[in-house]
Amino acid sequence: MGASGPDRILFVDDEAGIRATLPVILKRHGFSVVVAETVSHALDQIRQQKFDLLLSDLNIQREGDGFEVVRAMREAHPECVNIILTGYPGIESAIEGIHQSIDDYILKPAEPDKLVALLAGKIAQRRPKARILSVSYDEILLRTREMLLRSQGYDVVSALGYADAQECCQEGGFDVFVLGHSIAYAEKQKLVETFRLVCPAPIISLRRNTGDQLVDGADYHIEPDPEPLMQLVARITSGEEDAPLQ
Repeated sequence: MGASGPDRILFVDDEAGIRATLPVILKRHGFSVVVAETVSHALDQIRQQKFDLLLSDLNIQREGDGFEVVRAMREAHPECVNIILTGYPGIESAIEGIHQSIDDYILKPAEPDKLVALLAGKIAQRRPKARILSVSYDEILLRTREMLLRSQGYDVVSALGYADAQECCQEGGFDVFVLGHSIAYAEKQKLVETFRLVCPAPIISLRRNTGDQLVDGADYHIEPDPEPLMQLVARITSGEEDAPLQ
């Protein structure tokens, strides 16, 4: 289940029988399901709301038009899991699936329990491990840090400089706050205070050297090297890190 409610699935199929049965099974297992029987109906739903997973027949109204729905979903909601349902897999559709970056194929008829487990697993794999706010005055370093964190499955919000960071701090909803070593001590202190008004998450202050003044309210003070930072973030978000490291 997602943070804001049940995982949302868009199910697209032109067969009345499967539209009448499969959504009932999915709902019984806690999913929220929107059903579409045509490509145009599916595209309308994609424009109107957000989904966690698309489960689409490969051949809805014509051969291979399920990929049109996948393309629309990829463009509108890149974080959505895309799965193709088909009774006639072939090498051509497999190759096209690779090009469209679909997440999996499911063969009809699908066993309900296995299908539900697969969908839940795919959604869980795609969902970010944690939401991280990262702040720095060094744009190149900021983007590099974002790339590294995203590669490990984190959702990252990057703030360039103090003013941008102040706005982000007021949003809340973060699991970790990373203060770059390019942020001056006084600005770090103010950012910590702003962040703490709305969010109790751990704060990591990166320092240039061991002699830097520790920031009041920050939970961890470490060197800015990527490897120790990634290891610390992993420990924090997995619940393994209990006591702050200074």
